[in-house]
Amino acid sequence: MDSPTNFTPRYEQPVSNFTERSLNGSQEYVDFIPKSHLRIWYNQQTEGYASHYHNALEIIACAQEPYTVTANNHTYLLQPGDILFIPPFMLHELHGAPYGSRFIFLIGIDMLQCFQDYKMLDPVFMTPYLCTPALRPEIHPHIHELLMKMKDIYFSHDLFWETSIYLLLLDILLTIGRFHYNQNNMEGSHATDNNQQKYYEIFAGLLNYVDAHYTEEFTLEQVANRIGFSKYHFTRLFKQHTHTTFHNYLCHKRIQAAQAMLTANRDLPVTDIAFQTGFNNLTSFNRSFNKYTNCSPTEYRNKLQHDNMEY
Repeated sequence: MDSPTNFTPRYEQPVSNFTERSLNGSQEYVDFIPKSHLRIWYNQQTEGYASHYHNALEIIACAQEPYTVTANNHTYLLQPGDILFIPPFMLHELHGAPYGSRFIFLIGIDMLQCFQDYKMLDPVFMTPYLCTPALRPEIHPHIHELLMKMKDIYFSHDLFWETSIYLLLLDILLTIGRFHYNQNNMEGSHATDNNQQKYYEIFAGLLNYVDAHYTEEFTLEQVANRIGFSKYHFTRLFKQHTHTTFHNYLCHKRIQAAQAMLTANRDLPVTDIAFQTGFNNLTSFNRSFNKYTNCSPTEYRNKLQHDNMEY
């Protein structure tokens, strides 16, 4: 497939070379700008872009005319000005359009994993994150402005362009994180500022702990005791601060790991993957995998192999 950009003088890439799509089944290896961790496309393609995933964060900012994207088995019809965040490793498909344009940001975010604060965004990005003027009026104008600054810096070929773009990305993630954390607290009780700070530190630490120990066996009582709460109090506060249950969050982390293993280790038995990602029986693993991906682990692996033969 050719480059997903119809070049214009205003949006010409900082480098001329472009490697055609590199796919291993549905896994795409993103062609970042050499010696950088990102690439931004001014996209006017009329053809679609088949179901795939990659280890980069993808942000689609619709510019002109509607654009259809399917991500995580949900279809979004983006209108001009709409923004869709697709987390790394999430299957998605770009359906194309007979006309119109959009900016597609592909950004490596591995370096953000070292920030404890970043883990507080994990629950937000368990699904694609849609930001529109109607859906997120409080933060959409600021996020859209920052994305447009990011693309202007990128296409200007200026000095320190990568660092400047990452500073703006951090502002975007900070805006999303603060908005959802403050919104969750407003929906909760009459927590004081001191309590909010205390709970934030507790749950940020807990999510980092889960990220490092998701393969271990957890019970709700054990986790609650770890941070000094009763099971009832922990359940209520976790839902308030993350908008999901602890069980859902833990399963989500385990299924993400299982997807990576199914992709990287095509010959590893599904049963072994189940136990290595924290599930204590194959039935539970299959049920959870189906819930989060709409297919069984075997079907997921077969799809990757089938896609690989097609390409």
